[in-house]
Amino acid sequence: MRRYAQYCPVAKATEVLGDRWTPLILREMLIGATGFNELERALPGISRSILRDRLRRLERAEVVERKTGPTGRTLEYALTPAGRDLRPVIKALGDWGATWSFAEPRRDELDPDLLIVWMARHVDGGELPSTRTVVQFDLRSPAKRYWMVFEPEDVSVCLQHPGFDVDLKVAVDTAVLHRVWAGRTGLREMLGVGALRLNGPIALQRAFTRWFKWSPFAPAARRAEERRSSARRLDAPVRVRIAG
Repeated sequence: MRRYAQYCPVAKATEVLGDRWTPLILREMLIGATGFNELERALPGISRSILRDRLRRLERAEVVERKTGPTGRTLEYALTPAGRDLRPVIKALGDWGATWSFAEPRRDELDPDLLIVWMARHVDGGELPSTRTVVQFDLRSPAKRYWMVFEPEDVSVCLQHPGFDVDLKVAVDTAVLHRVWAGRTGLREMLGVGALRLNGPIALQRAFTRWFKWSPFAPAARRAEERRSSARRLDAPVRVRIAG
């Protein structure tokens, strides 16, 4: 753990939180991830050794606690009160990023596997159908296909056909769905211009637009996008015609 040799709260906090991957580990734990493998799947690119190291550091800092079984085997990781108290910190960090450091996604950032898991984690339970509903997602660039199975109290993502009839199909570019998820554009707006297409019963198509809560940082991203749009309109040249 890096030390700054400064008796300052910012320095002390950064000694705990400033390592690469640590804020993202906390992001995942704050939305409910508890298992080592679950954290690894949610953090593409992290090695198992680095994840293990970061969790140990957080444990020593009393931000995370490790729960073990009778044989001493780790069962899960949980946030301590100090860890849970980081929720507004991570939220503020994400809001700042959405406001000041959130351009168009690079190609190497277009991870459809991660995106579909994020979406499944952020559904609005009060809006879900009362019976099992299967939605097929056909993503392009990169091309991937997923099935999301909505149950009244559960949502699961399948990489293979789940064996149930598909009720609704979604076709969209991966980059477009990333922008919708992030709050940089609206789902209904993308439907209106044909960038996202739904195929299925009209009632389900209408309901689908209410099933997701999207990113917790979407409101900040949306406000930033609106400010940029307003600035572009103000900077646009005014055309003057002189009759004569």
